[in-house]
Amino acid sequence: MKQKAALFVLYYLRFFAKLQLKKNKNCNIVGITGSAGKSSTRNAIYSVLKNKYQVKASFKANSESGIPLDILGLEMKNYSVLDWLRVLFMAPIKLLTNFEKFDYYLVEMGIDSPNPPKNMDFLLSIIEPKMAVFLNANVNHSFAFDQLVSEQEPKERKKQIIKKIAEEKAKLILSLPKNGLAFLNFDDLNVKESCKNTKAESYSFGSDSFCDLQIIEHQPQILDKIINTTFNFQIQSHYGKLKIKNQKLTIKINNFLLPKHYAYSLAPAILIGIKAGLSTEEIKNSLENNFSIPLGRASAIKGKNNSTIIDSSYNASSMKDMIELMNKVNNQGRKLALLGDMRELGEETQAMHEEIALLASKSFDQIFLVGQEMKKYALPIMRVNNKNQTIFFENSKIAGEKIANLLKANDLILVKGSQNTIFLEEAIKQMMLNEEDAGKILCRQSNWWLSVKR
Repeated sequence: MKQKAALFVLYYLRFFAKLQLKKNKNCNIVGITGSAGKSSTRNAIYSVLKNKYQVKASFKANSESGIPLDILGLEMKNYSVLDWLRVLFMAPIKLLTNFEKFDYYLVEMGIDSPNPPKNMDFLLSIIEPKMAVFLNANVNHSFAFDQLVSEQEPKERKKQIIKKIAEEKAKLILSLPKNGLAFLNFDDLNVKESCKNTKAESYSFGSDSFCDLQIIEHQPQILDKIINTTFNFQIQSHYGKLKIKNQKLTIKINNFLLPKHYAYSLAPAILIGIKAGLSTEEIKNSLENNFSIPLGRASAIKGKNNSTIIDSSYNASSMKDMIELMNKVNNQGRKLALLGDMRELGEETQAMHEEIALLASKSFDQIFLVGQEMKKYALPIMRVNNKNQTIFFENSKIAGEKIANLLKANDLILVKGSQNTIFLEEAIKQMMLNEEDAGKILCRQSNWWLSVKR
């Protein structure tokens, strides 16, 4: 009964959302998919386009329920039965009263399953993008795809699961019309392979010189507490597809210590900007002045005792990349890490935690852990391989209180882990210099989220 009620709500909201979109029938809907980086890519594209065009972006929605609510201009407050009844009541009213106009609508399209309503086909029944970005495919949310693969050998099984995930996400690219535009990460072979039959005009980005936009260099820097990350690109414009040809472009992002994979969020924004008629100077200025990363993704926060926190607490996605980044940067003090479970990995859970344990053991002076998966799979490896003590905490609040007393001047501490029951942002509250700023700079600080944590 509950499942039938949930489906009724989804179909009901979809009906009104599709009608609402018809008010902007000539707008360019840009769908963004991938296992990681969707929000940052959406923000980058928004930063590039917003000065010249009317742009709407799904800043708080990427799911089967969130997208139609965003289209209608509705937002959930506490997800109670009364709250759902409120949005059902408001949907037809919004259809009659909401006449928001926009040239572009940027939509994150996240899928958790090959089955409806959490698959790509259902999202495509709500919106029909004219442009689309496919960033990557990896084992995030892989538990729902376990049933599709019979292979038992771990490495080959992981490879096949990722392929299935890529094929599901690629439905976005394959749905584009002939006059559509596809922007593809050619460094991800699953993206390249799964999208080869698209009808749309496609543009590639990646490290190869054959890509339309080549990623040349990535340089994170910490100098006297000033943190920035520089990305260098080369516009190749093969076959005359782009008006701008053979030009270098340097983008410097201040106040964030970003791993290389953020180049794959900036790249499609650059390409879309060029296709929208912007100059490279306009694109550069827009990204450097307007681009911001969602809360809890690699932002620098002042910690107690003149330390610095790299807040990547929103989720565990790209944990390996963040650890490798920390290993790369030079820092005057110690390098520390507070790591939480990586959830929703299905049968890949043990292997992924063990891989992270080995990598982190070589990268940090001291490691702190939260979560039962880290305790079960990572802690034994870290205690053998990490030369200093690895400490496990039962929850994030306790971890934050204890670590705050251990921080020293010039310490650099990475905080990263899954959301579900982990909530490492609550540890950061205890560690940050100005706790009163938590509501503005940490993720999941709304009244609803605070009640969930309590």
